[in-house]
Amino acid sequence: MKLPPLLATGCAAAALFAASGSSRTLGFSYESPTWSPDGKELVFGSARGPNGNVLIAGANGKGVRRLARAQILSQVVWSPNGTRIAFVTRGHVFVVGRDGRGKRRVGTGAAVVWSPDSTRLAFDSGWAGPIKVADPNGSALRSVTSGRYDRAPTWSPDGRALLFSRAASPGGTESLYVVGADGGDVRPLGIQGADAAWSPRGDRVAFWRKTSDGVALTVSSLDGTNVVRITRSLPAYSGRPRWSPDGSRLLFAPCAGTGACRVDVGDAEGHDVTILGSGAEPSWAPDGVRIAFTARRSCPTSGVFTIDADGKRLARVTRCR
Repeated sequence: MKLPPLLATGCAAAALFAASGSSRTLGFSYESPTWSPDGKELVFGSARGPNGNVLIAGANGKGVRRLARAQILSQVVWSPNGTRIAFVTRGHVFVVGRDGRGKRRVGTGAAVVWSPDSTRLAFDSGWAGPIKVADPNGSALRSVTSGRYDRAPTWSPDGRALLFSRAASPGGTESLYVVGADGGDVRPLGIQGADAAWSPRGDRVAFWRKTSDGVALTVSSLDGTNVVRITRSLPAYSGRPRWSPDGSRLLFAPCAGTGACRVDVGDAEGHDVTILGSGAEPSWAPDGVRIAFTARRSCPTSGVFTIDADGKRLARVTRCR
């Protein structure tokens, strides 16, 4: 069970609230933080009702500047080489330079991920297949899978293949597949799971496995052996797990049945899990020490925070308003 994108949900709710005729002023909501490759800045989305912006700020929250306007943002992702940012708005994938120039529409879809060398983007069609790959300028767009319910692609560390989830029917049990970056050699891994993440060394995969009473974060080898269960069964989750840069830990957001989520860090061998508190959409800093995430905490709308992986040095990046 996966929750829908939190930003899209929040924006839609805000839009309905505004349309109701209330005179209450809507606050800003901040979502989807991603670190720059040097760890000095964060890119994220802001929203006020249906209207939003793609913003860059220092990791301390200073020097905020707008890169692009966008409505109903659901994802913002910095390229590995630091030169461009991809974002999803109203079901369309766009790319813009870190200087705010060269905004281009790449295609229709969601769940966008950069290739390790920043030369390609992969994305699904928004909760339904196929998986597509395109150059950041929008050229060479092609479908690399043919399944009607293929989704949630993630690149192999060498950029030669994509891992994705496939179901036979809407809401059906998902399994993991691999396809070459050019669309060749589609093959099942024989692993039941969804929203997977390839380990930095490429020898393991982390994924959410359906259980009799929910989902559980699980790690295994690519052939389905050496299975390690990281969590107990949980009602729901928000997004794919994130491997730490050294591959020793996993960052993830388990959720309650009500939709409230928290941020956890788990040892990749299943030994322990550190609960960092309420929040969602977590991402690792390049040094594997700091984590950025979104949360409401004591504010009326969600904001961007940073915290150490051991739970120390919690800091607010965006203003509470």
